[in-house]
Amino acid sequence: MKSGSHILIVEDNASFRELIREVFGYLGYRVSEASNGLEGLALMDSTPINLAIVDLEMPQMNGLEFTKRVKEKNPQFPVIMVTAYAALHSPAEIANANVDAFLQKPVGVDALINMVEQL
Repeated sequence: MKSGSHILIVEDNASFRELIREVFGYLGYRVSEASNGLEGLALMDSTPINLAIVDLEMPQMNGLEFTKRVKEKNPQFPVIMVTAYAALHSPAEIANANVDAFLQKPVGVDALINMVEQL
């Protein structure tokens, strides 16, 4: 993903969302935010987004359900999933969601930047 692309952050932790927004905004990306999957889907319906960084565990709609719905509309849409709770879900369940990349929290900023740039 190139600088100038539009990234959607779907994350219920406001501090982590703000950190990601500031880092990618500084790097020249446009950034939108949602605090859960339902808000994220609504934003994607109204705004052209190029990539989503999605938390796995969120209220109202988790990252797996969000990713499933996004990939039903556009199977090629890139999704990076992050979580501190990977043990709550099987690797097969996460793989079946067709996420493009997966990072365990705490996420290193450099690792996340590299992942975004690769997609």
